[in-house]
Amino acid sequence: MRSERVTAAIFAIAACATVGVRAQTPDAQAGAAAIMKADRDFNQAVADRDLTRFLSLVADTATFGGGTSSEIHGRAAVAKEWAPFFQADGPKLTWTPTKGEVIGAGDLGYTVGTWERRVASAAGGPPTVTRGNYLTVWKKQADNTWLVVFDTGSTFPTK
Repeated sequence: MRSERVTAAIFAIAACATVGVRAQTPDAQAGAAAIMKADRDFNQAVADRDLTRFLSLVADTATFGGGTSSEIHGRAAVAKEWAPFFQADGPKLTWTPTKGEVIGAGDLGYTVGTWERRVASAAGGPPTVTRGNYLTVWKKQADNTWLVVFDTGSTFPTK
């Protein structure tokens, strides 16, 4: 049931995005630029292992891993689940947004892109590298900042 809701949400965003492409107003372009910057800042917070800055971009009611068996809800749960990425010797997670759009009334948007996770080998060998795609949904706040309300992704097949 949950994966059906996620699939429906993704199709709804894609449908709105298609409409938005035809009507790219200056406000929509500015909003897209703002969420692309927010996504890059989000990534930089993880690269800098700055949990406080990372969480400042996550809504209180955010859902991470949406539609998966490991789906988590709320900023506190995200902080707990993502804690290893903020430890000095923890895994490294990076991502690059490739597209961002604002939809509807201009207070909701999404970014998509690719991600990579590197986990050090316990035996000192090369790290294990996993890659995939992601979708992050952003909600504009009253103070004009953008917060993550939904984040999910997929993993590329291993060769």
